Parts: sequence; structure tokens; C-alpha cells
Amino acid sequence: MTLKRTKSHYFKILFLLISIFTISCSWDRFVTSRVNESTTIKSEVAKDLLNKDKITIVLTGTGSPLPSDSIQNSTAIFVNGKFLLFDAGDGVAMAMEKLHLPVSEIGAVFITHFHSDHFADLGEIIDRSWLLGRQKPLTVHGPKGITDLVNGFLKSYQLEYYYRTKHHGEAVMPSQWKGAKTNEFSPNSDGSSKIIYEKDGVVVYAFFVNHVPIEPAVGYRVEYKGKSIVISGDTADSEFLKKQSFGVDYLISEVMNKSMIAKVENAYASIKHDRYTKIMKDIQLYHIDATELGNLAEEAKVKTLVLTHMIPFVKGYIQTKAIYKDPIQKVYHGELIIGHDGKKIEIPLP
Repeated sequence: MTLKRTKSHYFKILFLLISIFTISCSWDRFVTSRVNESTTIKSEVAKDLLNKDKITIVLTGTGSPLPSDSIQNSTAIFVNGKFLLFDAGDGVAMAMEKLHLPVSEIGAVFITHFHSDHFADLGEIIDRSWLLGRQKPLTVHGPKGITDLVNGFLKSYQLEYYYRTKHHGEAVMPSQWKGAKTNEFSPNSDGSSKIIYEKDGVVVYAFFVNHVPIEPAVGYRVEYKGKSIVISGDTADSEFLKKQSFGVDYLISEVMNKSMIAKVENAYASIKHDRYTKIMKDIQLYHIDATELGNLAEEAKVKTLVLTHMIPFVKGYIQTKAIYKDPIQKVYHGELIIGHDGKKIEIPLP
């Protein structure tokens, strides 16, 4: 009996060891496969987005400060092998990585104004672009105040930068590329644009928009090889935006359905929630209504209108059609794109 028990015990141990070895080998293969797959996907996406034969727009965040399922506002534009990022709301850094965007290739960030839903993730973008391999200078462009904003982020991340380089070494985390520098400018008060970025044929103009009392607030226009894209930033209906959008290929604009927000305002008033009633009333004053945006795009002869930063956030075809699509298409006859997080728009170049 003792010998039989010994043999049985031996075979159990042997079986267990074989099982552990087999599982270990399987996990090794699984991890290797996942690493290879992830690396391949990132490489292929980077190659596609940095293709110089086209411009690619990626709506990295289409949300607003109001709670929703969307990442806060941000738009990436890939043009002539360059990665330009416009605004950087909360959640954008991780959203870009989930989309496999080549974050290490970001060369310039453009901030429209200093509401947090447009800059909350700026520190993470500066930091993670470096952590993921950025070995080029990063410039953050913005109106007066951008230097103070960026310096605040850099100060809060200074120990992070130090520890990363100390742990991994200069070869892996070169300290010369940490952080970012700024290009601070003042928009022309007459609504005309000024060049704030120009490199290898890619030109970015900045112009004043009406987001009073938020000043300064700007929009941007990107031009390359005869193609043009305007990013509105946050703005009320404005002759400045209309002028800068005249004849553009794409206007990427914020939008509000003011009648719906007025209903929200009234609902809060009915339960005597004075704080939220006041906020809902105020925000209608410095955003552009869906019908106003449709008229502006029509009068400016905009070829394609792209909606982002939609207030309120809606789900499904019926809500989207009723709240945004119908009122805009009653007055605008160009192409309309209802934006969503991760939406990709490709513009072939001649």
C-alpha cells in the first residue's frame, strides 16, 4: 500500500509540474502575441496617419463640461507628417492611446481658451508624449495666459520628470525632451487672423472669437496645399468666425441647441435649484445655436460642417436628427458630419 501511494503521489506531482509548465508556455506565447499585435497596430496606424499624401482629422474628444459619455473637447490633425493637437480636455491623453495615435509624434498643441474642458489633460499630454518616446521639442500655442498655464503644469510634473529619468536613464528618458515650451500671442481685435505656426508648408492662423466674458478666446485655421480647416473653439454666433470660415473645406465647430438648454433651465427653475438655473441661463449667451451655425456655414459657403462639443450630448439617430441634424439642414446645404469620439475624416491631397 505504501509503494502504491508513493507512486500515485509521484504521478500527481509530475502531472502538476507538466500542467504548470504548459500553462506557463501558453502565457508566454499569449503575452508575446499581444505585444507583437499591439506594436504592429500602432506602427500601421502611425504610418497611415503620417502619410503625406493626405490630411487626416481625428475627433479625439467631442464632449463638453456637461456630464456625458464623451471625452472632453480635442481635435487631432495629421498634415504633411505632422501631428497637431487642438485643445486637450479631460480624458484626451488616454483616449488617444486607445485609438493607437502616435502620441510620441505630437509636435504642437493649440489651446483655444482657458475653460478646463479645453485644457484639463494638457499636463498628461506633455508628459505621456515624452514617456512614450517623444524626442522632439513640443510647443504649446495659445493666447495670453498660456505661458502661466503651461508653467503650472510643468511645476506640478517636475518630480515626475526627475524620477522617470533617474530610474530609466537618459538613453530611455532623455531629459532634454521633457516638458514643453510656449508660443503666447494676442489675437487681432478686428477679427483678422495672424500666423502663429508655419512649417514645411503647413500654416496655422489664429483669430479672435466671441466667447465673452471669456477673453482671450480664439479659433484656428489650418492650411496646406490648398486645403483649409477651421476649428471654432467656443464661440457665440460671430462675424469673425464667418469671415475666417469663408469657403473652407471643413469647419469643425462647437454647437448648442439652445431651445433644449432652455428647457433644462426651466426644469431646474421648477424645482427651485437656483444655482443650476443660473448656469443653464448663462451658457446660452456664449455658445452658437444649431440654427445660427447652419446659417453661418451656409453664408460662408463652408463645404463640410463637422459638429463637436455638442450641448446637450445626445444618443441615437432620433435624438441626433431632431436636436442637431434637422435644424442645421433646414438652412445649410453642404455636407454635415455629426462628430463622435474617434471619428476619422480623410482629405486627399492633389
